[in-house]
Amino acid sequence: MTVRVPSDQLREFAQCPDKFTMISPDVDRYIDERLCVIQGNVWAGVSAVRVSSGDVDALVAEVRERVPAEKHLVWWIDPDAQPPDLESRLQRCGLRRPDDGGYEVHALVCTTAPEAGPHAVSVRRVETLDDWLQSVEVMWDAHGTPPERRARQRPHLPDEFEASQRSGVPVTFLAELDGRPAGIGRSIYSDRGVFLIAGGVAEWARGRGAYRALVHARWDDAVARGTPALVTEARRDTSYPILRRLGFSDICTIRRLVDPR
Repeated sequence: MTVRVPSDQLREFAQCPDKFTMISPDVDRYIDERLCVIQGNVWAGVSAVRVSSGDVDALVAEVRERVPAEKHLVWWIDPDAQPPDLESRLQRCGLRRPDDGGYEVHALVCTTAPEAGPHAVSVRRVETLDDWLQSVEVMWDAHGTPPERRARQRPHLPDEFEASQRSGVPVTFLAELDGRPAGIGRSIYSDRGVFLIAGGVAEWARGRGAYRALVHARWDDAVARGTPALVTEARRDTSYPILRRLGFSDICTIRRLVDPR
């Protein structure tokens, strides 16, 4: 078996995907040589941090000024983050490990066709508001999203759907099993490949190939657009073993801290 070695560009994409993806009109992104700050209606993320030790406190203050306090704010600490003790310095500024158990995630890459899902699972691209709303409910249930975060995001859902339709990202795929919505997966496009996010399967449908079918559908979509490479982030206790079996390779481990403010 031939193993494809990811290019430097693909590794960089997997390590800091928010720097390279397309964004929809309802998402704001700020990038300079120090960091990348991306934020939607109710969430925000900081990645690719490259500063000196003495600049961390000021950077945290700057991000807090950029991102409204009511948004769920996560810092992503990749292996090349600077300074080397960034995590401990952020914790001294009040950041902490997330309550969802996702302190460490694995950045993964796939450059060969993953196994297809079973015929019993159908996957379609979401193109209507009704399908969009159904897919979000499946995602929330699969990920155990707290009620308060659902309540904050729900009024924005129609606008988020409209923005995604106008810009072409994210692209949402909905899996059905036994005639019921069973799983969701989203793709965010880049010149370097496709970033997979929001993958999840309803508890009643797990173990029946829905997740595998969603990955394969997004691979086919990536190939069709001429960017046959997938990158994603996975927790070891959830999707990581499945993705490894499907042919994804490890790039690095990324740590996450939330700013509760």
